[in-house]
Amino acid sequence: MTYKFQQLPQLVDKRGKLPSKGSYNKRAKGVKSITTRVWHHSLTKLSAGGSNIVAFANFHVGTNGWPEIAYHLIIDPNTIINGKAVIYYSVDISKRSYHVGNSNTIGLGICVIGDYRTDKLSKPTIASIIELRNALIKDGIGKYDKSHNEMPGYSWKACCVYDYNKAFKDILQTIAPGATQKPSLPPDLYTIQEGDTFWSIAEKDGPAGITVDDLIVANPGVAPTKLKVGQTIKLGKSQHAYTPKPGTPKHPQSVYKYPLPSGVLKKGARGESVHQLQAALAAVHFYPNKSTKNNGVDGIFGADTENALRRFQKVYVPYQVDGVYGQNTKEKFQAVLKSKGY
Repeated sequence: MTYKFQQLPQLVDKRGKLPSKGSYNKRAKGVKSITTRVWHHSLTKLSAGGSNIVAFANFHVGTNGWPEIAYHLIIDPNTIINGKAVIYYSVDISKRSYHVGNSNTIGLGICVIGDYRTDKLSKPTIASIIELRNALIKDGIGKYDKSHNEMPGYSWKACCVYDYNKAFKDILQTIAPGATQKPSLPPDLYTIQEGDTFWSIAEKDGPAGITVDDLIVANPGVAPTKLKVGQTIKLGKSQHAYTPKPGTPKHPQSVYKYPLPSGVLKKGARGESVHQLQAALAAVHFYPNKSTKNNGVDGIFGADTENALRRFQKVYVPYQVDGVYGQNTKEKFQAVLKSKGY
């Protein structure tokens, strides 16, 4: 069956063409199970190199451990077709993708790329939001529109709750009245929902700055990638369980045990800057080559160093997994080293 939303001229079908490692299960009653169109935004700035559907798929599959990308439909303001933002059809709507926990069966996941704490929603993007919603209504897909934070158990989620720069806020206020509500404080204890991992819970440092490392330290004995629906973990109580509390005096990077180089480094580079990067990678257990005597710290940016850097980025900079050391990676690296007492 071909739906009206599939006939939108700015829609591009990407089903089966994105990184995956399997397939989601079908909804219990197929598309008829959908009651709610759930609106997300990606929390990645439009200008970020990894603010695209392939990077999202790599993160959702490689880091979160999900079979496919999370969202059924993704609106990308960076690509314009016929004067409107492209709409990617990423996961078949008959599938129960992981984007809203225990409401996955009834929820259709729609994501607008961008971090609308700072990004501004363009007219081409507004047009696609409106046209997609109207088409879905005509198709009879879903009865309600809600923001991610309106779904059961997710009032603390920082998704569709920011003070959007006018346009997106106004649109969401119309189609999803709870969109402008401020997030609640994260609960001390959180009950795991379908698809949850520590990485998905703490994405972008999570609520109240809670990191994956915080969750791991606060929940000893809990396997981050093998969480069970209904299992209870410490969430709010995990804040600063690992990372130092804010307010730690800042020092020039050069005084640290593992100073980080400036500029951009990539495969083929050599010298002291590469040596510093490799030493820092090894210090946080992303060894360039653990089988060698010096763990691959040799001042040569080869395939091993590129692989180690990619592994670091998958965990800490999932929106920019490119094997290139630049400012975004450096900033996160500094925070990781600081959290480990370096």
